[in-house]
Amino acid sequence: MSRRTFHEPDTVRQLLDQITAAAAKQGLDEQALARRAGAAPETLSRMKARGHGDFGLLVRLARVVGLKLVAVPDDAALDALRRGDFF
Repeated sequence: MSRRTFHEPDTVRQLLDQITAAAAKQGLDEQALARRAGAAPETLSRMKARGHGDFGLLVRLARVVGLKLVAVPDDAALDALRRGDFF
């Protein structure tokens, strides 16, 4: 099976920030999160540092904390509304 590497540093870091924040709220540190996703803690650390990594691992990390990765339209107005600075 070939690896699907995701090369979007800003996006990967944003996803990992959300996933690790959800993990922390559930009492999981990054080592426990990585292990529950079937990865070595060092793999998660490298992914965070480099801003890219295996897409399948991102999916598994999200699942561990009850999240799923979805595609949404890239809409500046929607992003501003989410941030609370639309008005």
